[in-house]
Amino acid sequence: MRKKKSVLLIVVIAIALLLLLLLCFRYFKGRFQEPPPNPRSSEFKIRTLLEKTTPFADSANKDTLSSGKTGTLPKNRPPRTRASARDAQRSADSAARKADSLAAIDTARAGSALCKNDTTPPWVYTDPAGGLHHAALSVKLFGTKPCAIEWKTDSNAAWNAFTGAAITIDKTITLWLRAKDSCGNAMAPRGEQYELAPEDTVAYCPSDMEHILVGATSFCMDRYEWPNKKGSLPRAYISLYQAMDTCVSAGKRLCTSDEWTIACTGPYGWKYPYGQAYELYACVTNDTMARSSGSRPECRGYFGVFDMSGNLAEWTSTKSSKNTQFYNVRGGFWESGPQSGCFDVRYSYYPQNRHNPVGLRCCADARPQPRNRQHGAD
Repeated sequence: MRKKKSVLLIVVIAIALLLLLLLCFRYFKGRFQEPPPNPRSSEFKIRTLLEKTTPFADSANKDTLSSGKTGTLPKNRPPRTRASARDAQRSADSAARKADSLAAIDTARAGSALCKNDTTPPWVYTDPAGGLHHAALSVKLFGTKPCAIEWKTDSNAAWNAFTGAAITIDKTITLWLRAKDSCGNAMAPRGEQYELAPEDTVAYCPSDMEHILVGATSFCMDRYEWPNKKGSLPRAYISLYQAMDTCVSAGKRLCTSDEWTIACTGPYGWKYPYGQAYELYACVTNDTMARSSGSRPECRGYFGVFDMSGNLAEWTSTKSSKNTQFYNVRGGFWESGPQSGCFDVRYSYYPQNRHNPVGLRCCADARPQPRNRQHGAD
């Protein structure tokens, strides 16, 4: 008797387990099954309309249906195939339109998903950048991401689409720029100021330096951070005294803090070498290391001196007014962000020690010049 009860209990448990497995199967089948389309959505309406599109019936079937007769074809009438060549072409065209429409739906869906996570507007820069130039130049435009770029040289003129062709600048103008990406993120219009003033810079400075002239102040400054070569990695991890010796060995001297400020701000007192507002992508100020000199075309000062914001901080020969044991270090370095402008000064670097983010730039006295050659003078 006990044995029969045990067998019966096992049977009951087995049936219960089977019922439980069946319920689990039905639950998970419904959970992972694709939900039915929403009949109110535009995608459902397009798919329904396309599925209802069928090839035209051939004329033989039309005749048969209209007459209500069945059987053989009329006498002296050649047999017809199921679909004529024209109907086959129509069928192929209909299928192609359907495929294109479905592909467009899928593309729009994928683009919508990408744009949902992309809220960053593009940023457009010029090469060569604005500032003072001594001859006509051809300018190209570049974006930090794929986008449609437009430009104009008159604030009241119509916008021109940039097609890749260089823009010729042969006079003093402001080049206006704007851009928008495929997700609708737009860069607000901004102006790039170009000034043309012919000058024989070599008459005042060595060929690897730029002539800095504001009012009565005139001197020469290295175009790039030491070793003053475009495309080279600037030298860092150098003490103040090593920086001074380096400039002297090249027949130059370390720049003073005031000279550094004048070269950076230009005749208009800009907060950054490229203008009044901080631009995230203009210079190497939001990076993990220094980059090669001149690698950011927009990081060009008014006088043509590069990388005065970010990349490497630069020693000057001026003692700090806050603590005369230290010397002013200018320009910020690769991760200084907005604190890398023309008026930012640091002084807590011991002059006898070498420092990883600190480099140098040399200056020199300018050769004598005519009195009427003054940039930025009234």
